Amino acid sequence: MSHTDHRVGYVVLALIAVILYFTAIGYGGWDCKGSILGQTCAKNSVNLTTGALLTTAGVVVFFAAIFLILTLTKGKDWMDILATVLTIIAAILAMAGVFYYLDKKNIWSPFIATIAMSITVALAAILICDHCTITTHKA
Repeated sequence: MSHTDHRVGYVVLALIAVILYFTAIGYGGWDCKGSILGQTCAKNSVNLTTGALLTTAGVVVFFAAIFLILTLTKGKDWMDILATVLTIIAAILAMAGVFYYLDKKNIWSPFIATIAMSITVALAAILICDHCTITTHKA
């Protein structure tokens, strides 16, 4: 896999993250039986804070995706650096929102399982990419 192939993968991952953030925010699966920023749920300050942090993270990672696309098309180093910084900021905002929500609701076990699953999925993706890179270079 070339460096460009990895960058296309980064764009895809960023856009998937955007879709998942906004699906989670808009989906009625929260403990308040609605969208976390809906009228019913937003009356609770924990939900409102969590929703605001997750929305901000989604918007920030969307801008990171834009700069990743621009990096592919324009090839400017500063765009790559900005995309990385924006992604780090989005990750921090999302972690803050989730940790705040879980701390206030006191539901840690499902979150710990989600962390383990996420690490496993990330490891699988890295191993697949490494395998494809090794296979390509051997040919």
